[in-house]
Amino acid sequence: MFQQLKSWGDEGGLSEGGWPKLKAAIEFHEAFGSDRGTDDMVHPHQFEDVWLYDLEDVPGHFSNPAQYQAWRNILISALEAYSGLISRQSANQEEAKDDWLRLRDWCRERDFGYVHENNLLALRRVALRLDTTLTEVTQDWAEDVQKGLEQSHRAAFRAGVGAFERARAVPEIRRKFGLPETPIGQLQRKPSPNEKCPLPPRLRAAFEEWIGLLAAGEPVGFRGRRRKSVAEATLRQYRFAIAWYWRAFAYAFPEQSDPDPAVLADQQVLEETSRIADETNGLQLKPGIKKEYLGKIQPFLHRWNPRLVQPEVGKKEINEG
Repeated sequence: MFQQLKSWGDEGGLSEGGWPKLKAAIEFHEAFGSDRGTDDMVHPHQFEDVWLYDLEDVPGHFSNPAQYQAWRNILISALEAYSGLISRQSANQEEAKDDWLRLRDWCRERDFGYVHENNLLALRRVALRLDTTLTEVTQDWAEDVQKGLEQSHRAAFRAGVGAFERARAVPEIRRKFGLPETPIGQLQRKPSPNEKCPLPPRLRAAFEEWIGLLAAGEPVGFRGRRRKSVAEATLRQYRFAIAWYWRAFAYAFPEQSDPDPAVLADQQVLEETSRIADETNGLQLKPGIKKEYLGKIQPFLHRWNPRLVQPEVGKKEINEG
């Protein structure tokens, strides 16, 4: 058997990536030797019957059971390729797979790539947790799921849906797994917090005017020059920042339903709002994100208070009493 496989490999019978491993496995066996196996053992089942998965006594030339099993797996894969027959091991593994893993295998055979595979598996983890089958992955399902995910998990989920959509677009895959022809389409991005806690009229008017200037390219000096316009993605971050600040302010000063923007630009108000936010669930931010948000709203608030500075972020006050 070993000589047959070696001749077959030398003649290019195995893929370029698999032959070096098989050759090393055969030469390892030849170097240390064993009386197990005969030249006519070409069926994977015959090999599995002789070289059992769990040998009570692993041959001495293997340093441990893991090395023996790795060697055994290489030989089984080679015999499958050589004979065109499937081993019991592969049959059991295939039977244990769900449709998500079978879809992964189909994509792997078509060289969709490592990143695509990882993204698809990320989606699988979410789908299995929600007991969702391949055919139940639709745009409505995906929209509902992403609404309940933490922000840190949304990007991976969206990438997984994109990987699934790429696979679904292949007619052969759709037929194999019974997937609908209707594309999932682009998922909506996370809605702005302004939708949950809208800015009050005076603050909204002032902020939208300022955002409009950033989008158009704010005038600089008196010669008609303008700063470069700010990208929409960056403007969205400004909106998230001011929405967070307003929610924190409204919690700290509930009697102020429609304050003059100058009130929000007061140094003591900013510091008190920042402190309250740090102590309130739903308003607390990681130091890096909080500093970024404060940096986003500071230029806007400078219109009323040019001396306004950020409160210290990530440092607790020391009680000296």
